[in-house]
Amino acid sequence: MDPAPRSGRGRTKDRGKDEAVLDATVRLLATEGVARMSMDRVAAAAGVSKVTVYSRWPSKGELIGAALAHLRLGRVPEPVGEVRADLIALLTAMREQYTEVGAMSILGTCLADEPGSGELLSIVREATLLPRRALFAEVLRAGVERGELRAGLDVEAATSLVVGTLYADHLAGRVTTGPDWPGAVVDLALRGLG
Repeated sequence: MDPAPRSGRGRTKDRGKDEAVLDATVRLLATEGVARMSMDRVAAAAGVSKVTVYSRWPSKGELIGAALAHLRLGRVPEPVGEVRADLIALLTAMREQYTEVGAMSILGTCLADEPGSGELLSIVREATLLPRRALFAEVLRAGVERGELRAGLDVEAATSLVVGTLYADHLAGRVTTGPDWPGAVVDLALRGLG
């Protein structure tokens, strides 16, 4: 196990406090939005001092980026080597995590704040959207290599097709919570990609 990170004064930082701060940030983003979330409110919600928060993340943008990166680390299913099964597993995990943490609200509030901050969309993109897309793209590329998908497939467009359905269906008010939804999305996509 890696040792806890050290602060500038040589003291070992408490990873439990880091997790508490990041979890509190996610909760506040989902329930209150970017504009109402402050470093002070995060510290209070996490049960730590303001110094603890500021010593790790000097700005609100850095804290949001760290919190979103923290989210994407959870529950990534191991690939089994079959395109359909791997895409369904990834889409199911993405949907569950988004539902659990209120990710659609977080994304919406970050997009709404983008004109004022000029940095949040980039933070969201780098911390969570692109790494998640990379997981789907990896499955699709492996499917092309194994011959499950056609040669020359535009992997980035195919990734958008699968991942984007979650956002589109959520915004359209379509039910994405049923157990068959991930399989139906993947099957529809694979009919066009096969």
